[in-house]
Formats: sequence, structure tokens, C-alpha cells
Amino acid sequence: MDVSLPIRLIATDVDGTLLNSRGILPDDNIKAIRDAQAMGIVVAIASGRFAENAYLLLQDYGLTCPIIAVNGAKIVDEKLKELSSRFMDHEAALKVYRILNELGSEYFVFGKNSLCAVAEHRKHHTELSQGDRVRALGYGYTHGRIEADECMEQPIQKFYVCNNVPLDRVRNALIGISGIELTQSGINNVEIMPSGIDKAFGVREYAGILDIPMAQVMTLGDQENDIPMLRAAGYGIAMGNASRETKAAARYVTSSNDECGFARAIEKWALGK
Repeated sequence: MDVSLPIRLIATDVDGTLLNSRGILPDDNIKAIRDAQAMGIVVAIASGRFAENAYLLLQDYGLTCPIIAVNGAKIVDEKLKELSSRFMDHEAALKVYRILNELGSEYFVFGKNSLCAVAEHRKHHTELSQGDRVRALGYGYTHGRIEADECMEQPIQKFYVCNNVPLDRVRNALIGISGIELTQSGINNVEIMPSGIDKAFGVREYAGILDIPMAQVMTLGDQENDIPMLRAAGYGIAMGNASRETKAAARYVTSSNDECGFARAIEKWALGK
């Protein structure tokens, strides 16, 4: 792939990449986003987070970006207008649901416009930090098995499994189900996606909407769920804090998220500083 072409689209992971280890977006990274946008480069979020969550995070720092959400299953523009959505095969989703319940896993179900915590006592971190603001955008939270049963009647984009049950056991139980793919955004979770849907899919789809070839796309990430988009882009950049597998999949490696590696990569490869 020709990497001598100018970068026209940057797609970045959030946690462990854009944010530092304290969950804060550093000033250097904010400036890098604005500098890239000022040059006409599109900067998009590519995250496992749902779109409304990422949208509010950007708002808190005075930024606006298109969002490739739920590991590529949903794409929205800067104003949260939906551009694309993909969902899990219904029968595959029901099989996953049954197995996770049999294992006693605690997990979240990401539906079309809502998130359900199957365990009554568990709340998603966004419900605690952004709850009313998320609800005001039309996204809802529910809790418990009865609510989860109802959620399963709707289109499903992702299951996010917590680590109360050994994750190897979860993975082994799900292997062989057609219509799904397994990934993770950290060592303490398993994410179950529709077959063929990952961040590379989302980035390719959004680049296609913009008529930008992948050779002119930069992607940045640090975890297993970032690997597909790092491999797919002309400029696949792993963070210095990335997993060994993620670094091996990238074309380049930048500094860590606590050293503003995102900004350093943008300056070097996109802005030519």
C-alpha cells in the first residue's frame, strides 16, 4: 500500500489511545485534532463505545467529529445523524444470549438505541457519568433479565461481557456459533460482534462515503479490537502502550497515551511537523 500519499482521514480509538490513563483528553491531543481539521483532514472517532457516549465526550472538550461506534456497527456524522447501522443475526444473538445466561456471565446488550445490563445491580459507567445527558439524546438504559428478554426482541449490535466468569470459558463456549465474531477492548472483557463487523469494516465504510482510499487513511489504537483497522489503513499506528499483538499488526508505533502519542503521530505523519 502506498504510504506516500497525504492523509485525508484519521480514525482513532478512544480509551488507551486518545485519552490518557486517567481517562482525560490531553490538551496536545485536542490541538492535534483541531490542527488536522483546519488542514481539511477528517478526524473520526472509531470506538467500541456507543455513539451518544462518544458524542458527549467530544462535546465536553469542545470538539465535533464523526463517530464510527460500537466497533464499526454504527456510523454517525458530527451531529449524530445516522449514516449506517449493522446488526447481529437474530438467531445468533439468541444463541449468545442463552449461553451467557447459562454461564452466569454479567454483561451488557447493546441494542439499536439502548443498553441493557443483564445484572440488576450493575450499571454501565456511562449511566453513572452521563446518564441524563445520554437519555436526552434518545438513548436508554435498562436493567435485569426481564428487560434483557425484551431487549432481545430488538436488533442487537454487540454484547459486552465482564470478567465475573473466566473469559476463556466464555470464549470457548461461544466458539462455533456462526454469525458472530469475538474481540476485546481490554484484558477484562470479551466483546461479541456481528460476523464481519469490526473497526476496519466501519472505517472502510466511512472512507467510502467520503470517497477516500484506504491508502490515505490513518488509524490509531492499542487493543485487539483495533487490530483490523490498523491493518486496513495506509497508516496504521499502534500506541506505545499497545498490546504486543497490536504493535505487531501496525505499520508504525508512536509514544504512549500518557505521552500524547496520538498528537505526536498526527504531527509526524499527517501534519508533517
